[in-house]
Amino acid sequence: MKCPVDQNQLVQKIYEESFEVDSCPACEGVWLDKGELSKIQDIQINDYKSELSKIPDYVGKSVLMAKSKNAPVINCPVCDRELERRDYGYGSQVMIDSCVNGHGVWLDKGELKDLEVFYERSRIETSQMRKGFFKGLLDLL
Repeated sequence: MKCPVDQNQLVQKIYEESFEVDSCPACEGVWLDKGELSKIQDIQINDYKSELSKIPDYVGKSVLMAKSKNAPVINCPVCDRELERRDYGYGSQVMIDSCVNGHGVWLDKGELKDLEVFYERSRIETSQMRKGFFKGLLDLL
């Protein structure tokens, strides 16, 4: 399979000791087959404590997102159809390129890490919200 960005041959790598991903040795982008992004969301092997302790750079991420919207269109390495570029999730500030036929998603260099940090931050915030909700509920009783 070829990289949709620079046409180099993608190489398979084991990711988080769980499954194979296809990675470009030149641009360092990653192709994730259908369902792999969801699996990555559930896995918590990498330690992002140092990233989570930093205040997110929302302005810088917004600038990168705006630039990536104007990046050249790339095609799916599986079916060769044009990939759809979209913001992943609510508030992740990561633009992903996904196959309209459902073959997978392309993540540029650093976007996989950004998504993992987003997932971890979301888990922490959700946990804190739940604790606050139940504490508030108990206080009412």
